[in-house]
Parts: sequence; C-alpha cells; structure tokens
Amino acid sequence: MPLRGRLLALASRAAALANERRVVVAGRVLLLAGLLFLAVRLRSIWHDSRVDLGGVGWAALVGAFLASAAGVAASGVAWLAILRGLGVRTRLRWAGVMFQAQLAKYIPGTVWQYAGRAALARGRGIPMRPVGVSLPVELGVSLAVAGALSALLLGGWGIGVALAVVAAAALAARWEGLPRPLRAGAATVPLFALVWIAIGAGFWLTARALLGVPFDEALVYAGAFCAAWVVGVAAVFAPGGIGVREAMLVAILHGRLGSADALVLAAVSRGILTLVDLLAAGVGVLLISGGPVEEQVSRG
Repeated sequence: MPLRGRLLALASRAAALANERRVVVAGRVLLLAGLLFLAVRLRSIWHDSRVDLGGVGWAALVGAFLASAAGVAASGVAWLAILRGLGVRTRLRWAGVMFQAQLAKYIPGTVWQYAGRAALARGRGIPMRPVGVSLPVELGVSLAVAGALSALLLGGWGIGVALAVVAAAALAARWEGLPRPLRAGAATVPLFALVWIAIGAGFWLTARALLGVPFDEALVYAGAFCAAWVVGVAAVFAPGGIGVREAMLVAILHGRLGSADALVLAAVSRGILTLVDLLAAGVGVLLISGGPVEEQVSRG
C-alpha cells in the first residue's frame, strides 16, 4: 500500500478510536489528573523558590496569556493553509475543529489530538482525504520549525538558523517537482514560525512576570520552550508531554534560575497553556456549531 494510503488508513482508524466514549472520558480524567499533579507539585516547591505573589507582574502575565492564545489561533490558521495547499477551499470557522480537538492531546500518545480532529472533521463534512494527508504534514512542519527555533537558545546566532529554515521552506514551496503535500507544508513554515515565536514569547513573559527575567533573554527562553516542546511530543507516553516538558525546561534553565524557580515557571506556563486550550476548545464549539459544513473542494 502506498504511503499516502497508509496514512489515510491510520487516520481513519485513529478517528474511529478517538470518537469512542471511553477515550473521551479517559482524556478528561488524564487532563484533570495532570492539572492536579501540577497544582500539588507547585504548592510543594513554592516555598523553595524566589517567586513572591506580591511581586508578580500581572501585566506581563496577561501578556503571556494573550501571546499564547495568539500562537494557538495562528496554529489553526496554519492548518487551514495546509488544507488550501492540498486543494481545499477552506472556511475560517473550520479552525474550530482544531481548537476543539486540542484537548485530546492530554490522552497519552501524540496521535490523539490529530485523530480527534479527523473525527470532528468527518462529522462536519470536511473532505477526509486532504484532512488525513494534512495531519502528518502539520505535525512534521511544526516539529521541524520548533526544532529550528530551539537554536534561539544560542541567542543571536539562533536567529540566523531560524531565518535559514524559513528561507529554505519558501524556496521549497515554489519547487514544482516537490510532492504537493510537502509543498503545502513548506508554504506554512512562516506561519508556524509565528506560532512558536508567539508561544515562546508567552513563556518569556511568564518568566518576566514571576522572576523579572530581562528582555535580552527573551530569545533564550523562547528557544528553551521550543526544545522542551519537541521532547514532550516525542514522549508519547505522557499526555500533552506533562512532566517531560517541565523536566526538560528545568534541565535547560536550572543554571539560570535554579531548579525550584525553573519548575515553578514551567508549571505556571503549563497552567496558562492549558487554560488557553480550554478556552480555545470553547471557541471551537461555537465556531463549528450548527449544521454540517458544505465543503467545496478544488482539485488543482
């Protein structure tokens, strides 16, 4: 069976599994368990850290939330851009499918948020073939861009690496000899760069709010988050990378902040992103409420 056929078969099977009630319930339980773990762990280490609630920069914390929300919103736009590259005439409200399915990432295994999206897309009448192709393309591009932006840990040198990746993708998107899914993915690299820059900025703003981290370290903190996210995705046993991402952030930042402060920062960042996911899922429900979507597909 060709690779494309295998991907479609996997997406179909995963979508069927993700739609089962037991999987949905398991995802909610794991999400609540993960949040409870973070709350208990955060309380136990709070006294060992330098974080003082009286000195928290609430404006920066609100900025962290808004930047993270902007990154999540941009990821929805990026998925629609991949679908357009595959010949689908998209509608902006389809982004709600992605926002609602994001909660499935709190089920162990990287595939579930994508499987949930495939199930929701099918229920809305969005053409399944391009959706099935778009999901591995999106994951691959997102991992590649986050991996490239991890170079921001190097400071100014990392900017050159990030720009080189974006430039190479722009050239690849114009190469007619490249398979259409790869061209569609390459064309969205600038969008995914915006996604990770926004979310990385949100992480730095969280560090600034809690610990007064200066502006000239923004690139380092953005790169640290990108690197930790990639490791968290690779740890398929951890729902949403819970625990793994935080451990990676502590490993990267303990030399700058100390382990206790780094763990508090990682936990608060997790809480902000989880809140963004929950609110985005609510927005997603509103966006896709009503009757089935009547799609129009252009096979260019």
